[in-house]
Amino acid sequence: MLLLTLLISIGLSSCKKDEPKQIVLEYGTVTDIDGNSYQTVKINNQWWMCQNLKTTRFNDGSAIPFFAMNDTTGWQVGPGYKTISDSLYGQLYNYATILDPRGLAPEGWHIATDEDWKKLERSIGMDSSETELMAWRGQDEVNRILPQNSNNWPTASIHFGNNKYALNINPGGVVLYNGQISANGIEAYFWTATQQPNEAIYRSISYQRTQIFRQFADQRYGMSIRCVKN
Repeated sequence: MLLLTLLISIGLSSCKKDEPKQIVLEYGTVTDIDGNSYQTVKINNQWWMCQNLKTTRFNDGSAIPFFAMNDTTGWQVGPGYKTISDSLYGQLYNYATILDPRGLAPEGWHIATDEDWKKLERSIGMDSSETELMAWRGQDEVNRILPQNSNNWPTASIHFGNNKYALNINPGGVVLYNGQISANGIEAYFWTATQQPNEAIYRSISYQRTQIFRQFADQRYGMSIRCVKN
């Protein structure tokens, strides 16, 4: 991984107990098996990818099965991904792709776990007790991880992104268990690597809320992925 380190001091006005008054961000890059380069950011002691994963191959070089947006056959029986706009949203992967032993995250990185997300949520100001809850949690923390002025989100969005933490979260939508695309352009969905039989924990963000949603979903859904450095 090529690290081009840039230090930026950010003064935070919030007085919530879990949000530091000052945080220093470092930036770098990481490259996946397809040669896609992603900007990365260090938030406290976590390195996060600043874009959604968009590789079309497993780490051994074998192709991940591609499904067209209107293709509902085969989606539920093995690994696969769908593309809406990979340059903006990355790919939407079903959970079988995450579980595949050939590996998906760039070398030295892993798909963010539920604990990774909770740590991030505390870093951006969410109260520790709220990070443990299901459903909508927090207050206005989502503004700090969306693009400046909520660019790429609907003009009717009630949040107003300032991208303070450089994560650039965009509304990539979701693939439903039957293979149909939903919520593209209005909501963002992210798998975590934390699962139980037939389900896994995910995060979602809506144009109608300033909070972050946490819940379990059927593993046949397709969602975006963010990776964290090991």
